[in-house]
Amino acid sequence: MPRIVAGAATVCFIATACTQTPAPQAEADRNGATVVRVIDGDTIVADLSGAETTIRLLNVDTPETKDPNEPVQCLGLEATEYTKSLLAPGDRIELAYDVQRLDPYGRTLAGVYKDGSLVNADIAAAGLGVAVLFQPNERFYPEVLAAEQQAQGASEGLYSTSIGCTVPARATAAIAGLEAVKDTVPGNAEAVGSALAVVGAAIVAGKAKSAALRGLDSAVDVADAAVWSARKATYAPKLSAAMDRAKAIEKKLANKQSALARAKKEADAKEKAIAKAAAEAKAKAKAEATRKANAAAARQAAAKREAEASRKAAERRRQSVPKQTYRAPVQRSKPKVSSNPYPGYTGPRCYAPGGKTWKPC
Repeated sequence: MPRIVAGAATVCFIATACTQTPAPQAEADRNGATVVRVIDGDTIVADLSGAETTIRLLNVDTPETKDPNEPVQCLGLEATEYTKSLLAPGDRIELAYDVQRLDPYGRTLAGVYKDGSLVNADIAAAGLGVAVLFQPNERFYPEVLAAEQQAQGASEGLYSTSIGCTVPARATAAIAGLEAVKDTVPGNAEAVGSALAVVGAAIVAGKAKSAALRGLDSAVDVADAAVWSARKATYAPKLSAAMDRAKAIEKKLANKQSALARAKKEADAKEKAIAKAAAEAKAKAKAEATRKANAAAARQAAAKREAEASRKAAERRRQSVPKQTYRAPVQRSKPKVSSNPYPGYTGPRCYAPGGKTWKPC
C-alpha cells in the first residue's frame, strides 16, 4: 500500500525523541463502524454510516504487500493475516481520530478499537508492525510504541532472529558468517589457499550484508528501517568486530601464503642449483671418461700403428735380403802341423834330450 505522508511532516521511529504528549483518548469521540475486509496489515475497509471507507491505522506501519513497484516485504503477508484474524468481516469496531483526518490518498486516518482494545497497538505487540509518527497525528503513538517495545523485548515477529528475512536474523547471520571463520593458519600452501578462499568469501558476504543493513538508515521500508534503528546500537559494533577479526585472519593467512611461496621459491632454486651442479659433475665425469677412453684408444692405435710399422719394416728387410742358393761345403784339407812350435823363429834352438823338441835359446 502507498506510504502515509503528511506534507513536510517528520516521521519518527522508536529511537527518536518524538514523544510529545498525545491528545487524550476519550471514548466519546469514537465512531462505530463495521469491518468489510482487510486490505493489508495496517489498512482496512469499513462500513461507516452506510459508506465503505478505507481506514489507515494511525501510528503503526506494517511491511508492504500491495505496492506494485516493490516486492512483498518481510512478514508482510503474515501481518495481513494477523490483522484479518483480529478484524473479520462483520466485526463491530470503533474509530477514533486525531488532528488530521485524511491522508493524501483520501484514506481515513484512525485508531481502530475492537472490544476496547486498540488494534493498532495489538499489531505492534505481535511484532508485525512498528510505531511511526506522522505529524501532526501522534495520538496513538505512545501506546503503539509501548506495544512494539514489548515485541522487541520478546523477539517477536520483525524482531525475531529465527525468521530469516528479519533485520535481527540478517544481522545475526552476517555476524555468525564472519565469526565462523576459523582462526587457524595451516602449514601447507594448499590448505592455506583453501582457508583464504573461505575467509575471503565470508568477508565479501559480510560486507554485502553490512552494506544492506546500513542502507536501512535511508530505506523507504519503514518497518525494516525502524527495526534497524532500534537494533543498530546492538548489531553494528558486533558486525564491525566480526569483520575486523575476519580481516585479521585473512591477513595472517595471506602472510603465511607469502612466506610459503618464498620458501618454495628458495627450495626450488636450491634444488635447481643442486640439480645443475649434479648435471655439471656428471658432464665433467663423462667428459673425463671420454678423454681417458680417447687417450687409451689413441695409445692402442699408436701401438697398433707402431707394431704394423715394425712388421712392415721387418717384412721389407726380409724381402731385401737375396735368397742364398745351397752350396755344398768345400772340403778343405787340414793344415799341416808345423814341426816348428815357434813359427818364424830363426834364432838358435836348444833341443831337449832326445833331440825331438826344442825351444829358443
